[in-house]
Amino acid sequence: MQRKNTLSVLTLMKEERGRLSAGIFLAILCSALSFVPYFVIYQMILSLIRQTLSFSNALFWAMVAVVAAVLQNVLLSCATICTHTAAFNTMHRLKLRVLEHLSRLNLGFFHDHAPGRLKGALFDDIGRLEDFIAHNTIELAQAIVVPVLLFLLLLFLQPVMALCMLIPAVLGIALPMAMMRRYPDLTNEYAKTMSELSGSVNEFVSCMPIIKMYGLTAEKFKKYSSAALAYTGCLKKMAGCSCRPIAITIVILDSGILFTLPIGGLLYLNGGLTAEVFLLFILLTMCFYSAFFSLLNIMMGHMELESGLASIKEILNTQPICGGDKKLPKTGSYEVRFDDVCFGYDRDRQALSHVSLTLNPGTLTAFVGPSGAGKTTAAQLIGRYWDTDSGTISIGGVPLQDIDSESLMDLTAFVFQDVFLMEDTLFENIRMGSNATEEQVIAAAKAAQIDDFICTLPQGYQTRIGDKGVKLSGGQQQRIAIARAILKDAPIVIFDEATSYSDIENEHKIQLALQSLLKGKTTIMIAHRLHTIRNADNIVVFDAGQIVEQGRHEDLVAAGGIYSHMWKAYLGKEAV
Repeated sequence: MQRKNTLSVLTLMKEERGRLSAGIFLAILCSALSFVPYFVIYQMILSLIRQTLSFSNALFWAMVAVVAAVLQNVLLSCATICTHTAAFNTMHRLKLRVLEHLSRLNLGFFHDHAPGRLKGALFDDIGRLEDFIAHNTIELAQAIVVPVLLFLLLLFLQPVMALCMLIPAVLGIALPMAMMRRYPDLTNEYAKTMSELSGSVNEFVSCMPIIKMYGLTAEKFKKYSSAALAYTGCLKKMAGCSCRPIAITIVILDSGILFTLPIGGLLYLNGGLTAEVFLLFILLTMCFYSAFFSLLNIMMGHMELESGLASIKEILNTQPICGGDKKLPKTGSYEVRFDDVCFGYDRDRQALSHVSLTLNPGTLTAFVGPSGAGKTTAAQLIGRYWDTDSGTISIGGVPLQDIDSESLMDLTAFVFQDVFLMEDTLFENIRMGSNATEEQVIAAAKAAQIDDFICTLPQGYQTRIGDKGVKLSGGQQQRIAIARAILKDAPIVIFDEATSYSDIENEHKIQLALQSLLKGKTTIMIAHRLHTIRNADNIVVFDAGQIVEQGRHEDLVAAGGIYSHMWKAYLGKEAV
């Protein structure tokens, strides 16, 4: 059983305790210097009362205030440099930790979690660490140290007055916190609505061509508008929950001097307080209460941070794929076998039911069938995008669960119907995930029938392409993906409709590219254009998650079954 991840702010900051300690120490010194202006004012007023103020005396105290202010800003700058460095280092480590963990999760996790939700966890939730570590740690140290030091000093001068000063401080923090009991739940709701909004925005942007085509607006895109309403509604509830308590804090703390003036005046009249000490209390009261203003904001920030960390903990506590310790050489030629495999994305419906199949080494096997029949699922199970519910899939006689994860990735190459392209050069897009040389990349591009096109571009292989290859046609994108697969040179290759976006010319080029790629490979091709798999060694027909027919093209057509009807329908469609 996987050990649950106990992620907390303290554990995250543990590796940066040196920088944080230095930042907090400097912040405390900075806070101590913040008393100096009040002490200077006190000395100036005292000199006026005693009629001892002179130009040299005033100049001296003015210089003390200026030096203290300059030193205070220098110390604060050094403190923030320390805490910001600690914050960004912590965020960097946590992002790498989450990304590394995500890389070991199967595709089922990403099927259940929208990209916007993962983006929100990686950027928005982790981003809150920067504000808390870089700023709130300093504010927290100042909010604790300043009042404690002041209280001890004032307690020594006049205990009764010092104790009276605590009354507004306690009321200004305790009452608002009692009124904000719902705030932690609202921060959890905020994190959820924020991730849903991010996901709907991503979907809204990706669907922009269709939205433009039908003249839709953001309000008519229900998923986006609903997410936006939920998000703004949550913000309004958070504001309603926090505005009144914050206002109460401001009113109580700003009027704190109303507690010290009458009590101090009474003590002064009764001889329990000198005029000098009374004046000092009045001046330091403003400094004493100002430190408490940030406490409430820090507490609210910590609640929001904890709600964000809950999403990170959910990711880190998700069980990753546990690979075995067996490594198969990449240079081999392997049989792929399905033995009574059952699999379902949920409990209500099985995507595959009792599938048994053998793919011989060096052969081309085509998976065909109607949409939702299970052919893509069966192919993806070979890469352990999911684990089977029952039954076994083996490569070279070794069950997938016993094969080392990296070895399994080396053994398989996928060419999907939708090609992912980085916003980078064509060269980097082809050699993605490898350390191939320029000669190897060019050789793969030539084999994929894409080199001629690349050479016509102004910068050749160094030409940058937009996100998702917006400067390339669908057929060109697929040939880039084939070049990647050629470069990887895996013994098992899975194609998901390799010619789906191609015209006649591009389809011919892709077929030539496949001849270079598939020599000696164990190949699975998921096809809707049936003429592309006529020469397959074995055609496997899926229907409702089961294998209903398999054999060569001529035999299946002659059998008069499902494939024969699919072929006749396909010929009729092509003739139209």
